[in-house]
Order: sequence, then structure tokens, then C-alpha cells
Amino acid sequence: MSDERFERYVVIAQRFGARTVLFQEAAARHLGLTATQLECFQLVRHEGSMTASALARETGLTPAALSTIVDKLVAKAFLIRDQDQTDRRRWILQVHPTAIARVDTVYTAHANRTAALLDAYSDEDLDAALHFMERLAEELKLTTRELTESRPVSA
Repeated sequence: MSDERFERYVVIAQRFGARTVLFQEAAARHLGLTATQLECFQLVRHEGSMTASALARETGLTPAALSTIVDKLVAKAFLIRDQDQTDRRRWILQVHPTAIARVDTVYTAHANRTAALLDAYSDEDLDAALHFMERLAEELKLTTRELTESRPVSA
């Protein structure tokens, strides 16, 4: 890949990333959550039921930090914490039945505008963009794990 092609990507990706973070912050505030709490909820929602330790691995958060987040999400009825029947030491996190509708109402206007944007693309172009996003999400997951497992750069 040429440097010019990568630089075109970097500028757009960084702007997109910044706008996504700021949008998620606003959505989270609207729901009475922090952005990290909302993202943890969304991971359980879209990845499916999981243990707290699995969620900690997915997010790169420490078990103590994640425990606090899960406590708040349970208290606010976003997640349910059920004891694993096969291993009483484990707790399974699941989405609370009412939470999805509460979260989705925050995204209604955005979803409607996004649907209109998607109509401007052919099925082939949309499939290519979605394929790229899926692969990029996996790359981000890998990089998150690498950053979590490595020592932070000191200032």
C-alpha cells in the first residue's frame, strides 16, 4: 500500500473515531451512563451472554474496574448477573430485557439518518464497506488486547 493511500485512510479514520467517541459519550450521558458502561453493555448485547472475566478480556479493563461497571449496569437494569449453574464461582452477564428498547430510543434519529445514507450505496459497495468494518473491528480487538497486555508508555 502506498503511503498516500494509508494517509487518506488515517485522516478519515481518526475523524470517524473521534466523532464516534463523542457521539457515544453523548448517548451514554443521555442514558445516565458513562461511555465505558454503555460500550460494555453493547458488547454483551452484540456478543451475547458472557462472564465478567470474558468481558474484562474483551475491554482490556481490570477485573476491579469491570466489577464496578457491572455493578452499576445491574443496578440501573441494563444487565442481569446470573450465577452459572455449572460453576457457582462464575457469574454470567446478560442484557436486561427492557434495556435494549431504552438504548435504541437514543439512537432513533441517528439510525434514520444512517438508513438514508445507506440508500445512496449499491449493495456491492455496502457489502465491501461492511466487510472492511468487520475486519477492522477484529483488528481493533487484537490491538486492544496487545495494548492491554503490554506495559504503558511512560510520559
